[in-house]
Amino acid sequence: MLEREDVLIQAMEDCYREMFAKAQPEADWDNLIQEYKDGKIDEKKDGPVYDRHYLSQDEYTYILNKYLDAYRIKSEWREDIEILEEYLTKGGSKDKYFESYEDENGYHPAYRGYEKVAPLKNHIKDIVAPYYVGYEKTQNEIAQKVTDKVMELISTCKNFYSFNRDEMKFRNTLAMGASPTSSAETVKKWWKDHYDVDIEIEERNPLLFWEYDYYGDEIDEVMTSEYGENWKEVFDKKWEEQKAKKQAELEELRKKFDALKSDVIVDKADKKDVEE
Repeated sequence: MLEREDVLIQAMEDCYREMFAKAQPEADWDNLIQEYKDGKIDEKKDGPVYDRHYLSQDEYTYILNKYLDAYRIKSEWREDIEILEEYLTKGGSKDKYFESYEDENGYHPAYRGYEKVAPLKNHIKDIVAPYYVGYEKTQNEIAQKVTDKVMELISTCKNFYSFNRDEMKFRNTLAMGASPTSSAETVKKWWKDHYDVDIEIEERNPLLFWEYDYYGDEIDEVMTSEYGENWKEVFDKKWEEQKAKKQAELEELRKKFDALKSDVIVDKADKKDVEE
């Protein structure tokens, strides 16, 4: 009988398998396991296997998320509840069956479609309206208070319960386990120290991870037809722009933090002077 634990183990192995296949230098996960069992890998002497293979943090995250999604390991609890919250506060849609009818334009067959659903507040107002005829303000106040309480309880439920045990276990095992290192210098040093080999590390563009996955050997043909012969340069430029934007945002946050820290120090100094 197939248990959930079996599925998680399979997902873990497949994830490791792809990570090492895409590492630099690449490695066969199954061969590594066999060599370890056969005693051909001596980590006490040569250090951990993951220090010999590089995988950028971006590519590690991409592969990790791919398996979280493929094996339905990622918890969708919060996202599902947030959909409900939006449905109740802003309204949404629901299925509706429309009967067939005839008019001056002819016969119109029945069909299934959608109709709008009003926010929860509107429904509550409709419920209390018969009891407060002519008191529009009272109807609105009651509807708002009941809506606020319902949303408060839903939020409390969302934040109290957690259904992400499998996801956290998967993430932690990968992070603390044998996945390739994200330190290119560590890998270069290992190969230089052990085999006197200068390893070349390619910084792969995260914007193209999916394309390389999906198109495989046909990627050059597909991307050239869509973006031209310089498609790699096009995406490299986009990546550089994104990195520059993130760096600028980090610098701005650092400046704000330093300014806030300075204000706190000055404030403490002022208080000390007053006390003295």
